[in-house]
This record gives sequence, C-alpha cells and structure tokens, in this order.
Amino acid sequence: MTKDEIRSLLERCLTREATGFSPPTEQEWKSLEDRFDCKLPSELRDFIDLMAEYSFPGEILNVGAGPNNGNDTIEVAYEYEIEWNPSWAPTMVPFYSVGNGDYFCVSSKEGPASPAFYYDHDRGEFKAYADSIKNWIADLPNFLR
Repeated sequence: MTKDEIRSLLERCLTREATGFSPPTEQEWKSLEDRFDCKLPSELRDFIDLMAEYSFPGEILNVGAGPNNGNDTIEVAYEYEIEWNPSWAPTMVPFYSVGNGDYFCVSSKEGPASPAFYYDHDRGEFKAYADSIKNWIADLPNFLR
C-alpha cells in the first residue's frame, strides 16, 4: 500500500486537522528504529507521517518531539508500560493508544512483516488483530464506524 493509497483511504474516513503538524523527520524515524533495534513496516511510517494531517480518535503516538498533536511519543508510552505493567512484552512497540489502556502495537522482533497486535490491558494479553499493518490500515473505515 502506497502513501497515496493510505491518504486516499484516510480522506474517506477522517477529518483534516485544523492546523497541520509536522510529520516525523527521517532522523526521528532512524532514532526510533535504533531504539527498538528493528525496521518498522513502511506502511506504519507512512500512516504516522499522514497523521500530521488528520484528526484520529484516541491517540496516534508521536515519533518525535517536533510540532505535533500533543500525544505521547511511542518511546514515552513504551517506557511507561515497561516500568509499570508486568504483562507488557518488551518486543511490542505501541503506535496507537485507544484511550482505555489498550494499544495497537507492532513487534520489533518481526520487523517490517509484523502483524498489528491489540493489547488488552484488562487481560494483559497481546493478540494478533490483522496479519499486517497494510491490512490494519485497510480495515480502518470498519474499525472507526
């Protein structure tokens, strides 16, 4: 799925931010991937880049500290969960905080081929939600209904 295809899908199911924010820089992406010792799925990078333009329910976590929507960064959310949540798997990288303590994540161990995982904080479990980030994004119109 290309960035333009992701943008087209987002246009159909989200509203634009009143004020656009800056997408993460290449250096911020490199720093994040170095931190988790992995390559992230390209569709996830494109999706998060585009979140600088759209309003999304819950919190799409930020990559860097540049001008953004004020949500936590991926690293801040990860560090909090690692410190305070004994059921958090160290290989899980959160990218979307649903707002109730649950997250969508990718696995640093699986890298670009990672499924999208859903973390249920009540059960302390990670479950595969979609077999790829591409398919997670493609299902967003259904998820957001």
